[in-house]
Parts: sequence; C-alpha cells; structure tokens
Amino acid sequence: MKQYAIFDGHCDTAVELWLQEGRLADAPLHISLQRARDLEAYVQVFAFCVSWMPQEVQDGDAFAKSLAYFSHQLSLEQDRIRLLRTAKDVEAVLHGGGRGAMLSIEGAEAIGCDPGRLEEVYEAGVRMVSLTWNHANALAGSCVTGEGLTAQGREFFRRAQKLGMIVDVSHLSDRAFWEMCDLAEKPIVASHSNSRAECPHPRNLTDEQFRAICDLGGTAGINLCGAFLAEQLATFDDVCRHVDHFYELGGAGHVALGGDLDGCDGLPQGFTGVENYLDMAEALSAHGYSDADIQEIFSEALLGVVRRCVQ
Repeated sequence: MKQYAIFDGHCDTAVELWLQEGRLADAPLHISLQRARDLEAYVQVFAFCVSWMPQEVQDGDAFAKSLAYFSHQLSLEQDRIRLLRTAKDVEAVLHGGGRGAMLSIEGAEAIGCDPGRLEEVYEAGVRMVSLTWNHANALAGSCVTGEGLTAQGREFFRRAQKLGMIVDVSHLSDRAFWEMCDLAEKPIVASHSNSRAECPHPRNLTDEQFRAICDLGGTAGINLCGAFLAEQLATFDDVCRHVDHFYELGGAGHVALGGDLDGCDGLPQGFTGVENYLDMAEALSAHGYSDADIQEIFSEALLGVVRRCVQ
C-alpha cells in the first residue's frame, strides 16, 4: 500500500484517554500508537474540549487535568512521538518520518474565555484554538446558537493570531465566521468541517465560507463523522464527493484532513481507525486524484497554514 505523510487537524483522543485512564500506546480508540504503527509520517492535532462536560467537571479544571494526563502519556512514549511546537518541528516529521503531536483547544471555556490566558497555554504547547464548541460563550455564538463575536471575542481572536496560534472556525456561528474574516490578518481553518451543499449539517461550510477560507489562505479539514458526510450510511464515495465539491470551488491546496476521530460515531464504511487513512487514499486515487493531490490533502495544505501562522 502506498504511503503518504498524514497530518490530521482534529481528534478528541486526548480527553478520551484521560476519561478512560487509557494509554496512548494501545488504548481501544480510533487513534493509538499501535494503530499508527504502519504510518511512516504522522502528525496529529489533539484537541482538548471540555465545553460539553458538566459545569462541576469544568470547574474542577478538566482542561488542566486532561492536559497533564496527555503530557504524561507523551513522556511515556517519547521515543515514538513528540510534542511539536514550531512549523519546523511539523515539517521535520512530515518530511522526515516519525510521529508528532500538536495541541489544540476546542471551545475557549477551557481557559475561561480569557484572552489573558492565551500566553499561558501557548507556553504549554497549544498551537490551535477555537472560540466556541456548540454553546454560545463570552466570545461568540456557535453553529447552534447563531450570535456573532463579542468585543471580548474580537480581542481573543486578534491576540491568538498575533501570538502564533491557528484559529479554528469549526463550531462557530455563520455570523461570527464572517465577522472573524473581516478581522483576520492570517489564515483561519475549519479543522473538521465538510461541504454544506453536499450534506446540510450546520457544522459544515457553505460555498461562500469555503471560498473565504481559501482567500485567507486557510484550509477545511474533511470530517469523517458520518452525519457530516451523508444523510445515510457514509462511505468513501461520500468523502470523495465532498472533496470533489471543494475542488470544483477552486479549493485545490485548501482541503485537508480533520477526521474528528474519537469524537464521533458512524465513520465511513471501511474506516475504523487512523490506519485506514491509507485506504481512504486508495479510494481518492481510484476516484481520479493524483498522488500529488492526495499528498496535498493529507499533509501539505495544512502544513502551509502552520508555516504562515505558527511562530
């Protein structure tokens, strides 16, 4: 089976490991080092989302505890995976082989929606952040609630971009999305969002939103959650259909991976874990995508954003 460097922009594995007291080495999840053993070059963005947890769990600093747990897992496996802090770190793994982890915050409730804490989590290794999950907060409305950016949200966004974090618009409301585009000085990403024209889920992107992301130099990461791919049982054909649509909009170089692994159910038939990205590559190849196209989707597009955004 042909190998491709893989750079997946979103998973929920880190928090699941903490909740289950599992091991990154071999936990029975979509992502583990055991599952990734045959991947020659693999970088995973591990998101920390606590916004869906009960308030008493959030108040117990679920983010700090899950981050500490995951950091310990990385230390236990330092010979097999390392924390990536710079664009050069990411490029070294993707082009030289091995495994690397980037850190992300999904939903700024994890840090109390406080722009003043961005430097703190940056020092801890966080290089991607989204303002919201599915609830409105002090920064913005979500895809469910619809409000725009608050003044605090504007400050948070500007500060994150200036600091050297990639800002993720997946889960953001349409109104807040457009307000953010007006403020953006660097690329933004929808780390795990598909085409709304192909599957009418509010978490997916409209054609106009995708074009705006392209104009800013960003990417949309193909989400493998079945409900975001098709209204019935999802297959690799549905994955190809969403990629096709984005490419028809002029999106070559702006489509990436954002599997949402360990954060969703109903993966496409034939996909049970991160190792199956190579099977997805075969499906894209059979559908007419070249090796260069597939490598662009699988790593180079998102790497380009990292180079422009991460200090």
